[in-house]
Amino acid sequence: MVSRRSFLAAAGTAALAIPFGRDMLGRPAFAAPSTCGLTLANHGSAPVNAYITGREQGTDRMMLLRADSTPYHLESPSAPQTPLPVDCAIPVGAGGEANLTLGQMYGARIYFVKNDKLDFYVNPGPALVEPAFANPADANYQKTWSFCEFTFNPTQIFANISYVDLLTALPLGLSLVGDSTHTVAPAPAGAVDAIASALAAQKGADGQPWDQLVIRNGGGVLRVIAPQGYMATNPGAFSSYWDGYVGQVWDKYAGTDLKVDLQGGRGVYTGRVNGGVLTFNDGSTFARPSSKDIFTCNDGPFANIPSDTDIKKGLLARIAAAFNRSTVLSSADQPNGTPQSDYYKDATTNHWARILHANTPIGYAFPYDDVCPDGQPDVSGAASDGNPKRLTVTVG
Repeated sequence: MVSRRSFLAAAGTAALAIPFGRDMLGRPAFAAPSTCGLTLANHGSAPVNAYITGREQGTDRMMLLRADSTPYHLESPSAPQTPLPVDCAIPVGAGGEANLTLGQMYGARIYFVKNDKLDFYVNPGPALVEPAFANPADANYQKTWSFCEFTFNPTQIFANISYVDLLTALPLGLSLVGDSTHTVAPAPAGAVDAIASALAAQKGADGQPWDQLVIRNGGGVLRVIAPQGYMATNPGAFSSYWDGYVGQVWDKYAGTDLKVDLQGGRGVYTGRVNGGVLTFNDGSTFARPSSKDIFTCNDGPFANIPSDTDIKKGLLARIAAAFNRSTVLSSADQPNGTPQSDYYKDATTNHWARILHANTPIGYAFPYDDVCPDGQPDVSGAASDGNPKRLTVTVG
């Protein structure tokens, strides 16, 4: 299983090791081409500007791709928040297309903004300051923008539609043509409004600030954001949300084995809570998680540490997914004991993920949404190919 995190976090936050064949000299046995066609297709009635950001494969330099397919490499400025000195906008008219040649890059995003341009800044380093979706002080806060993610490395291209952070009124879709054709459908019309209404209803049901995840521009819904984004600027929000559920989980597995199948023939590992720590028979340990740990899947016991073993990374992915879906209490067999019909049944669950999946066909709702039982469909919204020829991203 390939995870969104394993491709998008500079290889340091991999959920699992990524296997691929190598020849006797240690080189990839099946190498991807060095370039891939990229089509940006505007299906909407308004013009958009696109921006492509990421790190160049081989040099690790932060860059943006210009409209002529040439890279602009960041240079370190003398002061923080220095405006990007080059206009890297790629205009795509209503009903039009832009065609580029994509070189290998990783941790990359393709942004689109409707009827406007995005403001990017550079910090010393250099480091690119990208648009912030949950910070009202950000220059792009009231603009209609969205993004998808990809990594194009020497073995394959991996792209995904991610709702881990937000969903906007600017739906994106993917089509990847290589050895086969892979498609990821965009969110349907009306999804943002439906999700906003459902979040408000959930606030009425449990009193948690789900309604504050809705960001409006005038009377309309501009975007809906995930809990961790709201918590970043409102640290007290949801802070104790998972406490009761975690307590029940810790009590249960103090006397019962939690069995986690790493899948793909890699074995089943068993864990017990002992001395307040969930400890597995390989030696992997997990402290009691907080609400922030669960929603982000990348903090506290769920922090992605490069030096961790592949076994622990695999356990982490499946345990974090089971918490977000509130199946870890109902089933001691993860993930194969929990069909998708069992997800989000507890009153304490990731209601953002529940509501999102009820209103969108496919897409990551949290970082390990690609964890699924054997034989069950993957709903994460990812496309990959080892011999990519053209990636098409549709907007609108």
